[in-house]
Amino acid sequence: MSLKVCLINPPQVFAKTQVASGVTPPLGVAYLAAYLLEDGHNVQVIDALGEAPSVITSFIKGSFLRGMNFNDILDRIEPDIDVIGISNLFSFAYPAVELLSKKIKEKFPDKTLILGGPHPTAMYKEILDDVPEVDYVSIGEGEESLLRLLMYIEGKLHRAELKGLATRNENGETVLLESQKRILDLEQGNVPFPARELLPMESYIQTQESHGSSNGRWTSLLSSRGCPYGCTFCFSRRTRWVKRSAKDVVDEMEYCIEKWGIEEFHFEDDNMTINIQRLIEICDEIIRRDLKIKWQTPNGIRASRTNEIMLQKMKDSGCEHITLAPESGSERVLSEIIQKGKDFNLEQLKECGAAAHKIGLKVAAYFILGLPGETRDDMNKTIDYAKQLAKVGVDEAGFGLFIPLPGTPLWDMSSEYVKDMDWIDLLTIGDLGSAVSFNSEVNSDELQKVRRKAYLMFFIYKFRYHPISFVRSIWNVIQDREETKTERSVRQLLQRFNIRKKKYRGDEVKSSVKNVYSYDSNEALKIIIKNVPYYAWAHTARKSIVFLKQEVKFKVGDFLKRLKRK
Repeated sequence: MSLKVCLINPPQVFAKTQVASGVTPPLGVAYLAAYLLEDGHNVQVIDALGEAPSVITSFIKGSFLRGMNFNDILDRIEPDIDVIGISNLFSFAYPAVELLSKKIKEKFPDKTLILGGPHPTAMYKEILDDVPEVDYVSIGEGEESLLRLLMYIEGKLHRAELKGLATRNENGETVLLESQKRILDLEQGNVPFPARELLPMESYIQTQESHGSSNGRWTSLLSSRGCPYGCTFCFSRRTRWVKRSAKDVVDEMEYCIEKWGIEEFHFEDDNMTINIQRLIEICDEIIRRDLKIKWQTPNGIRASRTNEIMLQKMKDSGCEHITLAPESGSERVLSEIIQKGKDFNLEQLKECGAAAHKIGLKVAAYFILGLPGETRDDMNKTIDYAKQLAKVGVDEAGFGLFIPLPGTPLWDMSSEYVKDMDWIDLLTIGDLGSAVSFNSEVNSDELQKVRRKAYLMFFIYKFRYHPISFVRSIWNVIQDREETKTERSVRQLLQRFNIRKKKYRGDEVKSSVKNVYSYDSNEALKIIIKNVPYYAWAHTARKSIVFLKQEVKFKVGDFLKRLKRK
């Protein structure tokens, strides 16, 4: 006997003045689907975002949903489904997941409903206490937990044998069952490649809104799971790092090339470079097979686990862009608040960025502003450090505003702020039109100003020390191509106002991808002009020219004075 399972990637929750957000294949859902298919179960995937990325509907508190609406999702669920699972990656998306859960249970009261993802893992008790429609919550990695649940429903396991789940006992009380051990063998023979064939792959390729920059047929990829470091803002902190072999990773790349014509791969590992030798082996395997591909690391690599030999090997095998994550320019913040790790230091990251720039890699650096305990002086140090990175050749910087994530130490540090918080308020992480401060020293308005200053100063220094690279970014946008995330954001802006369609390759899909979003365009444009990177680009050239004129005037005057002395 096999069961029928429906896995749902819900619509994306969006802010009214959101400037950019990725539309990327849900690898977690695809991995679960592949694992269940391998065991003989029937799997239906409803990818609400991927199937309708141009559909925007109003939600709550001025937010929007991007993707299929709830009624369309309900209509797609097959009546003979036994178990329904919903993925919930981000806390700000939980209100949509909760509402969808209630609507599903109203229509299918006899179906088993399970939630999974970082947010439900951290908030399982609150969910099961407050939402009776949810029957189970998967804790952490979901493949084995979900498979055991199906075996229990089939009568092959006793309830006491369930693992990695939270549910209710016979008295209706929330209980956390025995933990499920992590999967330590991620090779294809044990964990099949993600079931991308159940996803609308052509829609993702055509939408061209990847996590990194994209110029053609792309997909995302995982070569490892977990991160052993202890960054206090991150849900993946201090989890065992489990790797795939170089052969297995490149086998999946080659499979994607053959089946979907993929030309670009975006590695979304939490920490891809922990084992330097393994990464070099991946590069060597790509070169050995003569794969004519491009790849990048939009989710970031750890600078302390890189060297010039590895960077050159990455470049030789097709890598075009790396993302570094200094998080802060303050050593105090890094050691006392973020707890970045003893092997990390800012000078080493700057050297890594300079080395990558020297060999022709595009480099991004990402920071967090407004951390609990961070001072104004700390934020100014971050801005000063970002200027140093611009000087050595780092191509772009991102300044995100801190939001507390459940299950992390900084969530506990933010307890006085989160007790009355609505999950939807956490959308400020990607909403340039608003800021919410979780910092006792800097209020929301001031934090917004600090962010604008940070972007402006980075781009001024970028223009001053690397004017050709700065102009090249503008030219890339004019030529309808992108090499950085900043250029991707600008292209999305042009697409939103139907000024220029983003190019892609491949056949049209039946549900064509539109090029105008139904947001409040006038309001969004106001925010964009005030914020990054457009605000910075608009002001950088003028301020830099004034600065350079002053420099030239000073040097000429100094030269004339010395001439008179002679």
